[in-house]
Amino acid sequence: MNNNIIKTVSFIILSFFTTLCFIGNVKAETTDADYNKLRSIFSEERISIMSDAEKAIYTENDVTVTEKLYKITQTINNTYIYEELDPDMAEEIAQNSQVSTLDANYQTTYKKISLIDVEMNNNYHQLTVYTRWLIVPVTQSFDVTALRVDDATIIDGTQYGTQVYRKDGTLGYVEYSPNGTNIRKEDDGFGISMNLVNNATYYETDITANVQATTKWASAYGTYQHAVTDVSLDESQSYTISHNGFGDVLNFATGVQNKYDGMNGVSISLSYS
Repeated sequence: MNNNIIKTVSFIILSFFTTLCFIGNVKAETTDADYNKLRSIFSEERISIMSDAEKAIYTENDVTVTEKLYKITQTINNTYIYEELDPDMAEEIAQNSQVSTLDANYQTTYKKISLIDVEMNNNYHQLTVYTRWLIVPVTQSFDVTALRVDDATIIDGTQYGTQVYRKDGTLGYVEYSPNGTNIRKEDDGFGISMNLVNNATYYETDITANVQATTKWASAYGTYQHAVTDVSLDESQSYTISHNGFGDVLNFATGVQNKYDGMNGVSISLSYS
């Protein structure tokens, strides 16, 4: 039996694999201090879909954020030129360019990727790999966000993901469950394949899991790999979690790796006592 939900304001329909949601512009009451803390981490769009419980995790605990801003240029020879930019440039880029550059020679994309560490008790951490597109990508297929840990254990069943998008002026989101078809798990990490909603004008994605650090050398690595051509769900899941892979996380099969942009990732050390 299908056990995920497609929601609108007026009705609920059962669906499969993921949860699709459409929301209005209603924001729950949040203090200025809490909202400012949330806004220093997430976009207004992502905050607007958070439950009170999710907000409390970030406002009531210590949070460490490591972020990177990447410019990726695809050449006519299907090679890639990477440039790491100052993350503070993100808003300016987003305001000045809404569509990826595309001509006979190249396309250019910008992505801001963050690894968010919420410190809990007893060496537990909630880790989130959060990626925001600053311009709309030309290709909209199965992108993969993944997390890998060293000297730490991922708590199975806590993995989930979200894709936020805006289409036809309406903000919506897709939820990905810990046991859905789109997730692939290994002992030291997991990835979620997210099919970008076609013809949207805004995208951001995140995956989250609870992790327990097991030594003082505990660390985490996050990556977002963008499909530069159409791929199937099966192709997007043709990888192993490995330090030898893209972003030190995703090692795609030989026949698939050239279908992704190979962008660098982000990493963080996890506190342990």
